[in-house]
Amino acid sequence: MSLKPPCFTLTVATSRDGFIARAIDDTPQNWASAEEQELFFRDVEAADWAIMGKNTHLAADKPHRHRIIFSTKTKGWQRPTQLWCDPSELGPSDLVSEVAGKKPLQNGLILGGTRVHDWFFQRRAIHKVNLTVEPLTFVNGLPIFSDQGSSNPLGEFINRGFKLRSEKVLNTLGTRYYELFHASNP
Repeated sequence: MSLKPPCFTLTVATSRDGFIARAIDDTPQNWASAEEQELFFRDVEAADWAIMGKNTHLAADKPHRHRIIFSTKTKGWQRPTQLWCDPSELGPSDLVSEVAGKKPLQNGLILGGTRVHDWFFQRRAIHKVNLTVEPLTFVNGLPIFSDQGSSNPLGEFINRGFKLRSEKVLNTLGTRYYELFHASNP
């Protein structure tokens, strides 16, 4: 019996002008709505493993959560629940085999930052996107993707081949939530 391939979901909160943070040490907990945080934690609970960069991990280290942390300097199991690995040495299917002995990876949650988003997008491994756009303007900061061509977060995903599955307004402030899927992964 063969396992079905993993599904990787990118969960991302942005400002209306397309930034995921004002600076490296800024986290959505500092500026996102309660409604966004509720959806974020729903996604975290549903995932087998969360995949993120070192800075995202260090901003909210959770020793009990299963995490794959991308780092070019630190490698190996730093805790029974946390694998650090150099992304230049791996592909998405390698992540599955690396953690198989600890906990199977069927539902991977991509949490950022920008270079992690780039890595998955370049490998055509973002199957679904849960995008929250907060009614805030940062003017500058960390973009969703390093080669981002738009200040419209939804437009950025649509321009990259993602299709809108659903959208809703989360609160009276106008926080918007979109579910998208890549056209090659309906």
